Amino acid sequence: MIYLDNAATTLRKPPQVIDAVARAMGSFGNSARGTHEGALTASRTIYNTRCKLAALFGCPRPDHVVFTANSTEALNIAINGLVRPGDHVLSTDLEHNSVLRPLYRLRDERGVALDFVPADRQGRIDYADLERLLRPETRAIVCTHASNLTGDAVDLARVGELAHAHGVLLVVDASQSAGVLPIDMERMHIDVLCFTGHKSLMGPQGTGGLCLRGDPDILPWKVGGGRGHPSLVRRRDGRADLLRAPARAAARAARGGNAQRPRHRRTGRGAGLHRGDRHGDHPRARDGAHAPLL
Repeated sequence: MIYLDNAATTLRKPPQVIDAVARAMGSFGNSARGTHEGALTASRTIYNTRCKLAALFGCPRPDHVVFTANSTEALNIAINGLVRPGDHVLSTDLEHNSVLRPLYRLRDERGVALDFVPADRQGRIDYADLERLLRPETRAIVCTHASNLTGDAVDLARVGELAHAHGVLLVVDASQSAGVLPIDMERMHIDVLCFTGHKSLMGPQGTGGLCLRGDPDILPWKVGGGRGHPSLVRRRDGRADLLRAPARAAARAARGGNAQRPRHRRTGRGAGLHRGDRHGDHPRARDGAHAPLL
């Protein structure tokens, strides 16, 4: 069979990818949840992967690389976390539903104003339209790097220069371009880059992420989780800090540090439920050892 559906997913993964997945499933523990070799190996691998992705995409800091299940989740985190009621968002007619549906929902539920730059019959946008549609209340430009339908690519350097000049955030859907077209977040002034792993990055399904340049104020889109680092933590000023704690723990592990260092304390009824009712006779109650953190 001649397979040409790589815009949906790459069917034949490189043998190295298959071997890496099998090795991880056979030997990795939970990252940042222990100091045994399996957990430390997982932490080091995660951090090394962050470093490689940061280098690939020109992301200034490896701990600003966040892993998600796919581009849809990454885009939902970025769009729902960045856009506030009353904001204006500018996008294009080239977008995938993973951009359009979150934007339409924000319009209907939060009163967010939307404008879309039209594309001509060849799938090209007029960048003058982009600048013309900007408003004082424009919060972000959300655009694809390359269309999954036509393959037309957007000049991100041009869009990024415009966004930067007007103080507008640039959120990019790189689902089709990551691994194919050059991307440099610094040079292109991309604030948030969303990508998937199962297309031209040749990874397995269920992988993706977003990279953050600078320190965009992204509110949590979903909360929860079990023991270990919180997926979303709060800084002293109350703003969301996306996965910074896991990245730091992975960095400590990569340097030989203690990944089980206490990171926060739980108090009140919630802590009692987790420590007592849920986890029962934890060794901490008996010998003073650190409990796995919630």
